Amino acid sequence: MNDRQAIEEIDTSDLLSVVEDLGAQCEDGAAVARAFIPDTITGIGNIVILGMGGSGISGDIARTLLASELSVPLDVVKGYSLPDYVGGDTLVFAVSYSGETEETLSCYKQAAKKGASIIAITSGGELRRMASDAGHPVIGIPGGLQPRAALGYLLMPVIVILSRLEMILDISSSIEEAVSVLKEMHREFSFENLEDANLPKRLARMLFGKIPVVYGSEGVLSAAALRWKCQFNENSKIPAFQNVFPELNHNEIVGWELMKDRTRSFHLIMLRSADEHDRIQKRIDITLPLIADHLDGVTEIWARGDSRLAQLLSTVYIGDLTSVYLAILNGVDPTPVDRIKLLKKKLS
Repeated sequence: MNDRQAIEEIDTSDLLSVVEDLGAQCEDGAAVARAFIPDTITGIGNIVILGMGGSGISGDIARTLLASELSVPLDVVKGYSLPDYVGGDTLVFAVSYSGETEETLSCYKQAAKKGASIIAITSGGELRRMASDAGHPVIGIPGGLQPRAALGYLLMPVIVILSRLEMILDISSSIEEAVSVLKEMHREFSFENLEDANLPKRLARMLFGKIPVVYGSEGVLSAAALRWKCQFNENSKIPAFQNVFPELNHNEIVGWELMKDRTRSFHLIMLRSADEHDRIQKRIDITLPLIADHLDGVTEIWARGDSRLAQLLSTVYIGDLTSVYLAILNGVDPTPVDRIKLLKKKLS
Protein backbone atom coordinates (compact mmCIF):
# COMPACT_ATOMS: atom_id res chain seq x y z
CA MET A 1 0.00 0.00 0.00
CA ASN A 2 3.00 2.28 -0.34
CA ASP A 3 3.32 2.10 -4.15
CA ARG A 4 1.38 5.05 -5.56
CA GLN A 5 1.55 3.81 -9.13
CA ALA A 6 0.19 0.40 -8.15
CA ILE A 7 -2.63 2.06 -6.21
CA GLU A 8 -3.51 4.32 -9.15
CA GLU A 9 -3.88 1.24 -11.36
CA ILE A 10 -6.65 0.05 -9.01
CA ASP A 11 -8.07 3.37 -7.79
CA THR A 12 -8.49 4.72 -11.31
CA SER A 13 -10.59 7.75 -10.26
CA ASP A 14 -8.19 8.64 -7.42
CA LEU A 15 -10.89 8.40 -4.76
CA LEU A 16 -8.10 8.22 -2.18
CA SER A 17 -7.07 11.83 -2.82
CA VAL A 18 -10.67 13.03 -2.59
CA VAL A 19 -11.18 11.24 0.72
CA GLU A 20 -7.89 12.54 2.10
CA ASP A 21 -9.04 16.11 1.49
CA LEU A 22 -12.19 16.06 3.65
CA GLY A 23 -11.00 18.97 5.78
CA ALA A 24 -10.68 21.34 2.83
CA GLN A 25 -14.01 20.11 1.47
CA CYS A 26 -15.76 20.90 4.77
CA GLU A 27 -14.17 24.35 4.71
CA ASP A 28 -15.44 24.92 1.15
CA GLY A 29 -18.88 23.54 1.96
CA ALA A 30 -19.27 25.93 4.88
CA ALA A 31 -18.20 28.86 2.69
CA VAL A 32 -20.80 27.95 0.06
CA ALA A 33 -23.51 27.82 2.71
CA ARG A 34 -22.51 31.14 4.28
CA ALA A 35 -23.22 32.86 0.97
CA PHE A 36 -26.86 31.78 1.28
CA ILE A 37 -29.19 34.22 3.07
CA PRO A 38 -32.32 32.43 4.38
CA ASP A 39 -34.21 35.65 5.03
CA THR A 40 -37.66 34.37 4.01
CA ILE A 41 -37.76 31.29 6.27
CA THR A 42 -39.62 31.84 9.56
CA GLY A 43 -41.99 30.05 11.92
CA ILE A 44 -40.32 26.65 11.71
CA GLY A 45 -42.04 23.97 13.79
CA ASN A 46 -40.10 20.94 12.55
CA ILE A 47 -37.27 20.01 10.22
CA VAL A 48 -37.06 17.15 7.71
CA ILE A 49 -33.97 16.13 5.76
CA LEU A 50 -34.54 14.11 2.59
CA GLY A 51 -31.75 11.96 1.23
CA MET A 52 -30.57 8.48 0.33
CA GLY A 53 -27.21 6.75 0.50
CA GLY A 54 -24.18 8.99 0.36
CA SER A 55 -26.43 12.06 0.37
CA GLY A 56 -28.69 10.80 3.13
CA ILE A 57 -25.85 10.16 5.56
CA SER A 58 -25.58 13.94 5.91
CA GLY A 59 -29.06 13.86 7.45
CA ASP A 60 -28.14 11.09 9.89
CA ILE A 61 -25.08 13.03 10.96
CA ALA A 62 -26.95 16.33 11.30
CA ARG A 63 -29.67 14.69 13.39
CA THR A 64 -27.29 13.11 15.88
CA LEU A 65 -25.09 16.19 15.94
CA LEU A 66 -27.86 18.74 16.56
CA ALA A 67 -30.58 16.82 18.42
CA SER A 68 -29.54 18.08 21.84
CA GLU A 69 -29.60 21.73 20.69
CA LEU A 70 -32.69 22.00 18.53
CA SER A 71 -35.96 23.08 20.14
CA VAL A 72 -37.97 21.49 17.30
CA PRO A 73 -37.93 17.90 16.00
CA LEU A 74 -35.58 16.92 13.18
CA ASP A 75 -36.41 13.82 11.15
CA VAL A 76 -34.57 12.11 8.30
CA VAL A 77 -36.65 10.57 5.52
CA LYS A 78 -35.07 7.80 3.47
CA GLY A 79 -37.85 6.66 1.23
CA TYR A 80 -40.69 7.72 -1.05
CA SER A 81 -43.21 9.13 1.44
CA LEU A 82 -43.27 12.11 3.80
CA PRO A 83 -44.70 11.96 7.32
CA ASP A 84 -48.24 13.38 7.55
CA TYR A 85 -47.11 16.17 9.89
CA VAL A 86 -45.11 17.92 7.16
CA GLY A 87 -46.78 21.22 6.31
CA GLY A 88 -46.37 24.97 6.15
CA ASP A 89 -44.27 25.09 9.33
CA THR A 90 -41.79 22.46 8.10
CA LEU A 91 -38.30 23.27 6.86
CA VAL A 92 -37.26 20.63 4.34
CA PHE A 93 -33.68 20.09 3.18
CA ALA A 94 -33.84 18.10 -0.06
CA VAL A 95 -30.35 16.62 -0.35
CA SER A 96 -29.37 14.76 -3.51
CA TYR A 97 -25.83 15.07 -4.82
CA SER A 98 -26.78 14.06 -8.35
CA GLY A 99 -30.20 15.68 -8.21
CA GLU A 100 -31.67 12.51 -9.72
CA THR A 101 -32.44 10.38 -6.63
CA GLU A 102 -35.98 9.17 -7.26
CA GLU A 103 -36.97 8.77 -3.60
CA THR A 104 -35.82 12.30 -2.79
CA LEU A 105 -37.58 13.72 -5.85
CA SER A 106 -40.79 11.98 -4.78
CA CYS A 107 -40.62 13.51 -1.31
CA TYR A 108 -39.67 16.91 -2.70
CA LYS A 109 -42.85 16.99 -4.79
CA GLN A 110 -44.95 16.07 -1.75
CA ALA A 111 -43.27 18.73 0.39
CA ALA A 112 -43.91 21.36 -2.27
CA LYS A 113 -47.60 20.43 -2.41
CA LYS A 114 -47.82 20.67 1.39
CA GLY A 115 -46.41 24.20 1.34
CA ALA A 116 -43.22 23.43 3.25
CA SER A 117 -40.20 25.73 3.12
CA ILE A 118 -37.68 23.85 0.97
CA ILE A 119 -33.95 24.23 0.46
CA ALA A 120 -32.35 21.99 -2.17
CA ILE A 121 -28.72 20.93 -1.84
CA THR A 122 -27.46 19.41 -5.08
CA SER A 123 -24.92 19.58 -7.88
CA GLY A 124 -27.64 19.69 -10.52
CA GLY A 125 -30.11 17.31 -12.15
CA GLU A 126 -33.88 17.21 -11.89
CA LEU A 127 -33.90 18.44 -8.29
CA ARG A 128 -32.13 21.64 -9.26
CA ARG A 129 -34.48 22.18 -12.20
CA MET A 130 -37.65 21.59 -10.18
CA ALA A 131 -36.53 23.70 -7.23
CA SER A 132 -35.43 26.57 -9.46
CA ASP A 133 -38.69 26.50 -11.40
CA ALA A 134 -40.68 26.53 -8.14
CA GLY A 135 -38.65 29.37 -6.64
CA HIS A 136 -37.15 27.21 -3.89
CA PRO A 137 -33.60 28.13 -2.88
CA VAL A 138 -30.88 25.91 -4.32
CA ILE A 139 -27.44 25.56 -2.77
CA GLY A 140 -25.31 24.46 -5.71
CA ILE A 141 -22.30 22.31 -4.87
CA PRO A 142 -19.46 21.13 -7.14
CA GLY A 143 -20.16 18.13 -9.36
CA GLY A 144 -17.91 15.31 -10.49
CA LEU A 145 -17.66 13.45 -7.17
CA GLN A 146 -19.21 10.30 -5.80
CA PRO A 147 -22.03 11.28 -3.38
CA ARG A 148 -20.32 9.35 -0.57
CA ALA A 149 -17.17 11.38 -1.21
CA ALA A 150 -18.95 14.73 -0.99
CA LEU A 151 -19.86 14.72 2.71
CA GLY A 152 -18.38 18.16 3.38
CA TYR A 153 -20.51 19.74 0.66
CA LEU A 154 -23.67 17.90 1.72
CA LEU A 155 -23.44 18.31 5.51
CA MET A 156 -22.04 21.79 6.04
CA PRO A 157 -24.91 23.67 4.35
CA VAL A 158 -27.46 22.03 6.66
CA ILE A 159 -25.70 22.94 9.89
CA VAL A 160 -24.57 26.39 8.72
CA ILE A 161 -28.11 27.35 7.64
CA LEU A 162 -29.65 26.13 10.90
CA SER A 163 -27.06 28.22 12.73
CA ARG A 164 -27.89 31.29 10.60
CA LEU A 165 -31.58 30.74 11.34
CA GLU A 166 -30.56 30.80 15.06
CA MET A 167 -32.06 27.36 15.59
CA ILE A 168 -28.73 26.21 17.00
CA LEU A 169 -25.85 28.12 18.53
CA ASP A 170 -23.25 29.68 16.27
CA ILE A 171 -21.33 26.70 14.92
CA SER A 172 -18.41 28.62 13.40
CA SER A 173 -15.91 27.65 16.08
CA SER A 174 -16.87 23.98 15.84
CA ILE A 175 -16.40 24.02 12.07
CA GLU A 176 -13.05 25.76 12.45
CA GLU A 177 -11.88 23.17 14.97
CA ALA A 178 -13.16 20.24 12.88
CA VAL A 179 -11.39 21.53 9.76
CA SER A 180 -8.17 22.00 11.75
CA VAL A 181 -8.39 18.46 13.18
CA LEU A 182 -9.07 16.96 9.75
CA LYS A 183 -6.18 18.80 8.13
CA GLU A 184 -3.84 17.63 10.87
CA MET A 185 -5.06 14.06 10.35
CA HIS A 186 -4.47 14.50 6.61
CA ARG A 187 -0.82 15.18 7.37
CA GLU A 188 -0.63 12.31 9.86
CA PHE A 189 -2.31 9.80 7.54
CA SER A 190 -0.81 11.06 4.31
CA PHE A 191 -0.21 8.35 1.72
CA GLU A 192 3.52 9.01 2.02
CA ASN A 193 3.48 7.79 5.63
CA LEU A 194 4.27 4.10 5.73
CA GLU A 195 1.99 1.51 7.27
CA ASP A 196 3.66 1.49 10.68
CA ALA A 197 2.85 5.19 11.08
CA ASN A 198 -0.46 5.21 9.22
CA LEU A 199 -3.50 4.02 11.18
CA PRO A 200 -5.94 3.60 8.22
CA LYS A 201 -3.38 1.49 6.34
CA ARG A 202 -2.86 -0.72 9.41
CA LEU A 203 -6.59 -1.08 9.95
CA ALA A 204 -7.13 -2.06 6.33
CA ARG A 205 -4.43 -4.72 6.63
CA MET A 206 -6.05 -6.00 9.84
CA LEU A 207 -9.50 -6.17 8.23
CA PHE A 208 -8.36 -7.83 5.01
CA GLY A 209 -10.38 -11.03 4.57
CA LYS A 210 -12.57 -10.21 7.58
CA ILE A 211 -16.11 -8.88 8.02
CA PRO A 212 -16.15 -5.57 9.90
CA VAL A 213 -18.64 -4.90 12.67
CA VAL A 214 -18.66 -1.27 13.85
CA TYR A 215 -20.08 -0.22 17.20
CA GLY A 216 -20.73 3.36 18.23
CA SER A 217 -22.57 4.84 21.17
CA GLU A 218 -25.69 6.98 21.42
CA GLY A 219 -25.11 10.40 19.90
CA VAL A 220 -22.64 11.38 17.22
CA LEU A 221 -20.75 8.09 17.20
CA SER A 222 -23.92 6.24 16.24
CA ALA A 223 -23.91 8.15 12.93
CA ALA A 224 -20.17 7.60 12.56
CA ALA A 225 -20.66 3.83 12.94
CA LEU A 226 -23.30 3.87 10.20
CA ARG A 227 -20.93 5.82 7.96
CA TRP A 228 -18.15 3.24 8.48
CA LYS A 229 -20.54 0.42 7.60
CA CYS A 230 -21.73 2.11 4.42
CA GLN A 231 -18.19 2.98 3.30
CA PHE A 232 -17.07 -0.62 3.68
CA ASN A 233 -20.06 -1.62 1.54
CA GLU A 234 -19.58 0.91 -1.27
CA ASN A 235 -15.82 1.44 -1.31
CA SER A 236 -14.45 -1.92 -0.16
CA LYS A 237 -17.31 -3.97 -1.74
CA ILE A 238 -17.71 -6.17 1.33
CA PRO A 239 -20.51 -6.85 3.83
CA ALA A 240 -20.26 -4.91 7.07
CA PHE A 241 -22.52 -4.32 10.06
CA GLN A 242 -23.05 -1.70 12.74
CA ASN A 243 -24.87 -1.21 16.02
CA VAL A 244 -25.06 1.23 18.91
CA PHE A 245 -24.64 1.21 22.69
CA PRO A 246 -26.70 0.90 24.83
CA GLU A 247 -29.30 -0.68 22.50
CA LEU A 248 -27.02 -3.55 21.46
CA ASN A 249 -26.78 -4.62 25.11
CA HIS A 250 -30.46 -5.53 24.91
CA ASN A 251 -30.16 -7.90 21.95
CA GLU A 252 -27.00 -8.25 19.85
CA ILE A 253 -24.75 -9.15 22.77
CA VAL A 254 -26.59 -12.49 22.96
CA GLY A 255 -26.04 -13.07 19.23
CA TRP A 256 -22.33 -13.67 19.80
CA GLU A 257 -23.02 -16.71 21.98
CA LEU A 258 -23.03 -19.49 19.36
CA MET A 259 -21.46 -20.19 15.95
CA LYS A 260 -17.97 -19.27 17.14
CA ASP A 261 -16.42 -21.03 14.13
CA ARG A 262 -18.12 -18.44 11.90
CA THR A 263 -18.07 -15.36 14.09
CA ARG A 264 -14.28 -15.59 14.23
CA SER A 265 -14.39 -14.05 10.74
CA PHE A 266 -15.79 -10.81 12.22
CA HIS A 267 -13.56 -8.01 13.48
CA LEU A 268 -15.09 -5.42 15.80
CA ILE A 269 -14.27 -1.73 15.45
CA MET A 270 -15.31 0.12 18.62
CA LEU A 271 -15.65 3.88 18.18
CA ARG A 272 -14.90 5.71 21.42
CA SER A 273 -15.07 9.26 22.75
CA ALA A 274 -13.71 10.90 25.87
CA ASP A 275 -17.18 12.44 26.26
CA GLU A 276 -19.00 9.10 26.55
CA HIS A 277 -21.69 8.87 29.21
CA ASP A 278 -20.18 7.16 32.24
CA ARG A 279 -22.73 4.35 32.00
CA ILE A 280 -21.79 3.81 28.34
CA GLN A 281 -18.14 3.55 29.37
CA LYS A 282 -19.07 0.91 31.91
CA ARG A 283 -21.20 -0.99 29.42
CA ILE A 284 -18.36 -1.05 26.88
CA ASP A 285 -15.85 -2.16 29.50
CA ILE A 286 -18.12 -5.05 30.48
CA THR A 287 -19.31 -6.00 27.00
CA LEU A 288 -16.07 -6.23 25.04
CA PRO A 289 -14.48 -8.96 27.20
CA LEU A 290 -17.74 -10.93 27.03
CA ILE A 291 -17.67 -11.15 23.23
CA ALA A 292 -13.99 -10.78 22.29
CA ASP A 293 -13.32 -14.52 22.28
CA HIS A 294 -15.99 -14.97 19.61
CA LEU A 295 -14.40 -12.45 17.22
CA ASP A 296 -11.26 -12.16 15.13
CA GLY A 297 -10.35 -9.19 17.31
CA VAL A 298 -11.44 -5.87 18.74
CA THR A 299 -9.93 -2.50 17.80
CA GLU A 300 -10.82 0.75 19.54
CA ILE A 301 -10.79 4.01 17.57
CA TRP A 302 -10.87 7.21 19.63
CA ALA A 303 -12.46 10.41 18.41
CA ARG A 304 -10.36 13.57 18.31
CA GLY A 305 -11.16 17.18 19.12
CA ASP A 306 -13.33 18.93 21.69
CA SER A 307 -16.50 19.72 19.74
CA ARG A 308 -19.06 17.11 18.79
CA LEU A 309 -18.51 17.98 15.13
CA ALA A 310 -14.75 17.42 15.32
CA GLN A 311 -15.20 14.14 17.18
CA LEU A 312 -17.72 12.88 14.66
CA LEU A 313 -15.77 13.88 11.55
CA SER A 314 -12.45 12.63 12.92
CA THR A 315 -13.85 9.12 13.31
CA VAL A 316 -15.58 9.33 9.92
CA TYR A 317 -12.25 10.33 8.34
CA ILE A 318 -10.43 7.28 9.65
CA GLY A 319 -13.21 5.01 8.43
CA ASP A 320 -13.33 6.58 4.98
CA LEU A 321 -9.59 6.17 4.45
CA THR A 322 -9.60 2.63 5.82
CA SER A 323 -12.37 1.61 3.42
CA VAL A 324 -10.41 2.89 0.40
CA TYR A 325 -7.20 1.15 1.47
CA LEU A 326 -9.18 -2.04 2.06
CA ALA A 327 -10.58 -1.78 -1.48
CA ILE A 328 -7.02 -1.54 -2.77
CA LEU A 329 -6.00 -4.63 -0.79
CA ASN A 330 -9.05 -6.37 -2.25
CA GLY A 331 -7.83 -5.41 -5.72
CA VAL A 332 -11.07 -3.58 -6.53
CA ASP A 333 -11.61 -0.01 -7.72
CA PRO A 334 -13.38 1.77 -4.83
CA THR A 335 -15.31 4.21 -7.04
CA PRO A 336 -17.73 2.17 -9.21
CA VAL A 337 -20.95 0.91 -7.65
CA ASP A 338 -22.02 -1.36 -10.49
CA ARG A 339 -24.80 -3.13 -8.62
CA ILE A 340 -26.47 0.15 -7.72
CA LYS A 341 -26.26 1.24 -11.37
CA LEU A 342 -27.71 -2.08 -12.50
CA LEU A 343 -30.55 -1.77 -10.01
CA LYS A 344 -31.39 1.74 -11.19
CA LYS A 345 -31.31 0.60 -14.81
CA LYS A 346 -33.74 -2.23 -14.09
CA LEU A 347 -36.00 0.09 -12.09
CA SER A 348 -36.14 2.53 -14.99
